[in-house]
Amino acid sequence: MRYYFFELLACPVCKNPNLLLHSIVEEEREVKVDVAKVRCRRWCSLYWRNADETPLELCQKCVHRDIVEGVIVCTNCGRWYPIISSIPVMMNDKYRNPKEDMEFMRRNASRIPEHIRREMRIPRMIE
Repeated sequence: MRYYFFELLACPVCKNPNLLLHSIVEEEREVKVDVAKVRCRRWCSLYWRNADETPLELCQKCVHRDIVEGVIVCTNCGRWYPIISSIPVMMNDKYRNPKEDMEFMRRNASRIPEHIRREMRIPRMIE
């Protein structure tokens, strides 16, 4: 998942667009895009600041980064969604696979910062 796609996402359950993003594994990939057209409009998730405060040179670095594994957390309802193989798995709870969620947490819980783990309330998998 590219950082600049992140601002297009919202929690599928409560529709909240204010999500936390934590990248666990990233890769550099060459892409041919016009940075001015894809740069974030509201919030820069890579540098955690308002998008209008982020210089275009930093956006140039961002568009070449791909999040291979990570987690997205809704700041409203606490639901969390894994990013696996560069794909954000943002499904309603009834469609989620608890075994996959548990495996993801087993592999990554120690690599997710405490302030993000505190927000991860549903489904409850870590204490």
